[in-house]
Amino acid sequence: MPFTTPLALLGLLFVPAVIAMYLLKLRRDEAVVPSTLLWTRLVADIEANAPWQKLRRSLLLLLQLLLVIALAFLAARPFLERPAGLARDIVLIMDTSASMAATDVVPDRLTAAKQVAIEALKDLPTGGKVSVIAADRSARIVVNESRDLSRVRQAIEGIPVTQSRGDLGDALELASKLAARSGDAQVLVATDAALARKPVGQVRAPIKVLSVGRERRNQAIVALAVRTSPSAVTRSVFVSVANLDLVQAARRLELWGDDRLLEVRDVRLDPQARSDVIIDDLPPEVGTVEVRLVGADPAVTTAPDQLAVDDRAWAVVPPDRKRLILVVGEGDAYLETALSFLPNVELYGVTPAEYGPKTERTDGRSWDLIVFERFLPAAMPKTPILAIAPPRSSALGDVSGTIADPGIGALDPDEPVLRFVDLSTTHIAEATKLATPAWARTIIPGPRGAPLLYAGTRDGVNQGVLAFEPRRSDLPLQVAFPILLANLTGELFGSSTAPTEAVEPGAPVQLVIPSGAKGLSVTRPDGTVTELVPSTTGSSSSAITFAGTDLPGVYTVTPIAGPTASAGSSAGTSDQASGAPSASAAASPRPIASPGASGQPVVVDPLAPVRFVVDLFDVNESTIAPGDPSTISALGTSTGAAPAPGASGTGGSTATERPTTRDELWVPIVLAILAFLCIEWALYHRDGLIKLRRSLGERLGRVGPRSVPR
Repeated sequence: MPFTTPLALLGLLFVPAVIAMYLLKLRRDEAVVPSTLLWTRLVADIEANAPWQKLRRSLLLLLQLLLVIALAFLAARPFLERPAGLARDIVLIMDTSASMAATDVVPDRLTAAKQVAIEALKDLPTGGKVSVIAADRSARIVVNESRDLSRVRQAIEGIPVTQSRGDLGDALELASKLAARSGDAQVLVATDAALARKPVGQVRAPIKVLSVGRERRNQAIVALAVRTSPSAVTRSVFVSVANLDLVQAARRLELWGDDRLLEVRDVRLDPQARSDVIIDDLPPEVGTVEVRLVGADPAVTTAPDQLAVDDRAWAVVPPDRKRLILVVGEGDAYLETALSFLPNVELYGVTPAEYGPKTERTDGRSWDLIVFERFLPAAMPKTPILAIAPPRSSALGDVSGTIADPGIGALDPDEPVLRFVDLSTTHIAEATKLATPAWARTIIPGPRGAPLLYAGTRDGVNQGVLAFEPRRSDLPLQVAFPILLANLTGELFGSSTAPTEAVEPGAPVQLVIPSGAKGLSVTRPDGTVTELVPSTTGSSSSAITFAGTDLPGVYTVTPIAGPTASAGSSAGTSDQASGAPSASAAASPRPIASPGASGQPVVVDPLAPVRFVVDLFDVNESTIAPGDPSTISALGTSTGAAPAPGASGTGGSTATERPTTRDELWVPIVLAILAFLCIEWALYHRDGLIKLRRSLGERLGRVGPRSVPR
């Protein structure tokens, strides 16, 4: 039997020392005795006090000798050799994506994957090297070509699970580069194969998948938005919940606002389907909302599904602010009056001849909406546009003439712009004949496919086209006109879509340092604070990339005031934010009365804290059903593939040419040592054990007859 450290067998020299202890004489103290009756045992005493005595049969001696021998063998580390089951160089990929936190295996998939990976490394050949890669949003090397298996095991145990989307393709590409440096390499992938993004490309080494995971029971929040109604009076919370299981599920949805429970909804989710929940009338003072997906029974505190990271989501409620509208036209009293009654709106107007560079605002704010009445500029601004009766073809649509007395076609009852709008008694004298472009949807259909109103997103900007002038119809005389205009402008403002976008976990974000601040302080959801300072100073405004977005939740960004920040600079900023037209502009837009607007505009403090949220919102990552490992194994090459040019080793090596692996026998030796110690202890205390056994027997004997019924 070979030994890893054969010099440790020198510990067998302690065997004669143990035997010598049993042969040495007993040293006794002299004492005066009152009687000679003890003389009959004088011979035995003399024999016992001799320098050496005869070795007697002793079970304790045998146990102590066996214990010394076992300890010596344990220190020598005996092993058995067998053919290695792995290549000489191993690249181990640990999938740490969000789905690996699923608890269908105890305690979770990542922990089970670590155990499977450590067990698989027992087949590593003697002298083999191991590299470890952690794969989540991006791949990172944890251990690089180490022969110290204890260090490798420690590194594997220290890999945490992330809460972001996984990209196994990036890890496989990195593993291929590491494996290309060896002539005998193999890639091990510990994963549940629930791939949110399918890997592509070939790996220049064979791949072996270590699969974990069994079930797919999970429900997830896949979308959350806070939307302001077109009237800008109330807000609604829109939540989309997906059931990714194959059976129906009942869950409870909790809406929290600023850490205060606002509402609870019970939802029933069909298998492999989504369910949308709308909660209206969000309190105006709420700044941040959180949605929690909990169990249907509040008394049950166990996890309702097998993945917890997608059961919570956050959104920042956009603050109220003034909307700036510029009307370019000769003037339509009906249109201007309806727009002026919209809440939180500042309305300005210019004639087509005055429209140009001088209409740009000088206070740093941009127009939220530009309304063109029977006029289109040569170049469309990068601003939401509402074109009314466009006179010519443009990027907003092709004009092919006019239509007299156009009728209104069948309306879609689910169209949000037509909510609470009744057009059944509307008559139009004349309209421009248009064709709905590919980027838009028809809202009010007209005769023979010619739309009377359409809207959509062109080049990332909301655009709308009304084919007729309101004053050339009886629509302004009806209640439907201000409602239609409020709904339409609300969509063009962008209130129909989520006003805040959730950041994907792990994705870097650009944070702008406002003027007067020397840096930013970012508070993460766990309470940790990170201070960011730009690399260059002297600029009035700069941006910093923040990459610590690995935790879902709300992040608070607080500007750090610089030494030059003062009340005067803040006041100047407030004046600029007020939205007053510049007095120096000769042809500046004229203000139009806005009785629906509040008296004072909202002043934005540039040094006020701002917030953003990080949410998973990934259906593919929340689908925790274990995938097919063969799709990953198929990306590897055969075992006999030649190494890449410049790689060390000999190409085409096989498993039979590899060194053998070793199985150390320390486990049975340790068990034998424990058995010897237990037996020795029992023999040393045998008198006490015998008394204890007799005492227990007597007690059981007294109790036994009384328990038998007569």
